[in-house]
Amino acid sequence: DSDDLKQTIEKERKTGVFLSVFGFGRGNLNDQMMQTIAQNGNGTAAYIDTLAEAEKVLVEDASSTLFTIAKDVKIQVEFNPAKVSEYRLIGYETRALNREDFNNDRVDAGDIGSGHSVTAVYEITPKGSGGEQVDPLRYGQAKVDN
Repeated sequence: DSDDLKQTIEKERKTGVFLSVFGFGRGNLNDQMMQTIAQNGNGTAAYIDTLAEAEKVLVEDASSTLFTIAKDVKIQVEFNPAKVSEYRLIGYETRALNREDFNNDRVDAGDIGSGHSVTAVYEITPKGSGGEQVDPLRYGQAKVDN
């Protein structure tokens, strides 16, 4: 049962045990399940389908999963509304937090391992560029039928 598995992983995470998930083979990838398990276990997920990928993940990147240097990393980005009319984070859909969770230490976020770096890429629309994708909000009086 996936709920039981998630609870077990979260319980062990609280004791300091981290869980990374590695999938091996070809054509049997369940990325969503691997990501969910790894995130609940404060670990990483990787799919290994070639010898080169195995060497990269298990040799070159091993220190980033073995030695955590920052726990529960949360980052908030705010763009100046006078300069940016719209923005969107590309990627990290499975790591999104609610606004109120940034100051809540009971809500777990990601960890960063030794030698690991994280890059966030945003698509922005400069103010006044005419490239806005979302229509501005409009307000009006609701009509009430009597």
